[in-house]
Amino acid sequence: MKLLKQKTLWGLLLMVAFVLLLAACAPEREGAEETTGNGEEADGTEGTEESEEADKPEELVVWINDEDIAEDVSTEMFDRYTEETGIEISYRRVAMPDQVEELALAGPTGDGPDLFFQPQDRLGDVIAQGLALPINYTEEEMNGFTDVAIDAFTYDGDVYGAPVAVETYFAFYNKDIIESAPETIDEVLEMSKEVTDASNDQYGFLVSPEFYYLYSFMNAYGGYVFGEEDGVYDPSDIGLDNEGAIEGLTKYQEFLNEGLIPKTLTVDVLDGLFTEGKVGMVFSGPWNMPIYKEALGDSVATAPLPAMNGETAPSFIGVKSWLVSYYSDHPEWAEDLAKFMTNDENSQVYYDVTGELPPRPEILDAVDDPMYAGYTEQVPHGTPMPNIPQMAQVWDMDVAIELINNNADVEEALTDTVQNIKDNMDVSGGLSADE
Repeated sequence: MKLLKQKTLWGLLLMVAFVLLLAACAPEREGAEETTGNGEEADGTEGTEESEEADKPEELVVWINDEDIAEDVSTEMFDRYTEETGIEISYRRVAMPDQVEELALAGPTGDGPDLFFQPQDRLGDVIAQGLALPINYTEEEMNGFTDVAIDAFTYDGDVYGAPVAVETYFAFYNKDIIESAPETIDEVLEMSKEVTDASNDQYGFLVSPEFYYLYSFMNAYGGYVFGEEDGVYDPSDIGLDNEGAIEGLTKYQEFLNEGLIPKTLTVDVLDGLFTEGKVGMVFSGPWNMPIYKEALGDSVATAPLPAMNGETAPSFIGVKSWLVSYYSDHPEWAEDLAKFMTNDENSQVYYDVTGELPPRPEILDAVDDPMYAGYTEQVPHGTPMPNIPQMAQVWDMDVAIELINNNADVEEALTDTVQNIKDNMDVSGGLSADE
């Protein structure tokens, strides 16, 4: 018994020594002191300017979207940040759809960015892979953004993004063909019957046959992506094949059956026909504003989507934000840069250069360009794209749209596609065990 006690004592001593050795060897992460989010250390003491200055990096690395205009506006802000802080900004152009995959590979090896750029429908995937850190906002800072923007990048109670731009689609119309935009979808249908001459590629109304745009028809009549309560989505509750979704796409199918929308339509064909002055009205977004304006001049105008089921049709709202990489060695400074680029002044710069609307109420309220009327009026009617990982599977709804465009029964196409989405989620562990 005495020998057993001695062995036990030696075992405990060895375990304690091993734990102390691990603690001594653990890598220190720069700026990893736990804070309360208001500039105080966890023990209640305030961080000093000396410690902040010591932690200041010589350089931060940022991945921007792979667009010339994104580079133009970002470098302007980077230069100003360097002037204010002395921190150099190194950037790389990486297409938004590729950033998540590349960060998952580059981050662990130290080759990733401090900041990267993403839309909110990728947020769930980003968090599931552990690629981003929450951003600490004061209440005053959050009040500077629209609720939609903050909600879009809130996940499990934490805010992960510094919102840059809010975008949605709305109606563009050609005043040389129709004097004003029809106010209801039934009026759109009647206008289309009067204007359309398919043999000459002339149409009253066109909408690209994609789930992104046609969700307006579904959502207006009661369809929805996921059930949601208090900002929490339930991926086991998919409402894309309910009675409302069926009714909405049946309304869309009327245009097809009447020959008012070509069944082989693509977004490129739609853009081409509209810029050629052959279409009365289309659904599109701010990315086409300069293109349509250049082609049609003062003949082009915008309006919110027509009413469906008695109210302005909802549209998907997308928010693009800067995110702080989990692998950043300087997360506090990366957060500081993200906040700098989305403050009032730089948000105005972003709008002036890109034409995209920052989600800041002061800027939205001050926009007086008539071309933006449809854009600004549509935003309050928008539905944020869900930001959970399962949203990636939902884009398979394009399969149902293609079937409907090829004369499939709407209910059957939606039912079959939603079931496939659920099956795919189940395989990937995206649904609850009882689904």
